[in-house]
Amino acid sequence: MSYETLLTSLAEGVLTVTLNRPKQANSFNHAMIEDFTTLWDAIREDDNVRVIVLRAAPGRSFCTGVDVREGWRAPGHEPGPFDYDDPGDWLGPKTNRVWKPLVMAVHGMAAGGAFYWLNEADIVVCSADATFFDPHLKLGKLSSVEPIGALGRIPYQEISRMVLMADEERISAETALRISLVTEITTEESLWSRANEIATGIAARDAVAVQGSVRALWEAQSLPRAQAISNAVKYIQISKAASPVKQAPKSLKSAPWKLR
Repeated sequence: MSYETLLTSLAEGVLTVTLNRPKQANSFNHAMIEDFTTLWDAIREDDNVRVIVLRAAPGRSFCTGVDVREGWRAPGHEPGPFDYDDPGDWLGPKTNRVWKPLVMAVHGMAAGGAFYWLNEADIVVCSADATFFDPHLKLGKLSSVEPIGALGRIPYQEISRMVLMADEERISAETALRISLVTEITTEESLWSRANEIATGIAARDAVAVQGSVRALWEAQSLPRAQAISNAVKYIQISKAASPVKQAPKSLKSAPWKLR
């Protein structure tokens, strides 16, 4: 399937999705919203896709959020006061009921609406040149959906500082690692290969167990502890019924491991 604003390729169960609007800092417009709507619908039903890697076309930016010139709505469309929606309704996998892991490879600027993906990612790696910030207040716009989506993912004061400081400062790759916004920093040259390496390893695991783990963890964030644990036990039973546990192969038992 072809897309207007995305490039895709599939290998070894890993679907690599590349934001492809480099001249517009890989910002999203209505065409990209439509592309992601189609993409998530296709991925949800495709058993060949086991893990998604999201990256962006080379340049200064991973994504600077919404395209400020075009906007993200269909041309000429303005919702009524009680029909307001948000671009995050279509951009993120989990919002669109896709439970296949999302690995992100971030370079350059990741600003504003880029957090729609960061907030739903399972693993984020970035290159040393990556910076993260929220420019809403610089533009005189209230900032709420993206930073609230980051609650529980990074500490509150890191979120409030990012919002209130706007474009006055940016979160560096090192700070992003310290506050757990990302889990690893690579060189710019090895960013894509490292993300693919992580994704390929995950794709080799049992798909039911992987997706059930992702969904259980995601849903637990918005549940009281006792209810979250009860919900988790139900997922274990579902997983056993759908994919009976097999003895681990010898290759897996003796596989080398490393410290992070």
